[in-house]
Amino acid sequence: MTKKLQAKSKYAVADADGDGVVTDEEMDRHAMWVRLENEDKQADTQRLMAWISMGVSIVTVIILLTPIINITRMESASGFLNTFLVAQMGVVLGFMGATALSKTKMK
Repeated sequence: MTKKLQAKSKYAVADADGDGVVTDEEMDRHAMWVRLENEDKQADTQRLMAWISMGVSIVTVIILLTPIINITRMESASGFLNTFLVAQMGVVLGFMGATALSKTKMK
């Protein structure tokens, strides 16, 4: 039994040869492409989060090392700043670790 598509079906994108019939192979190939596109978008988002986290950490440290903020204010906010910087570096290290782990699983 063949699977004929309705007119303007949302599954028409899976019909690779354009014959109006979607085979199991075409559906599997389409599902694989959708999964790969979603994984690529997720990787791009994670990479952007890591870059922003790294940039914010660097800017924070640069601001702390300049005379813009006096020592007494920096001492009162040191607990927050320590936690903030550790959390930001955790995002970066988590991304790097996950990337390295996924590359070793591909081999």
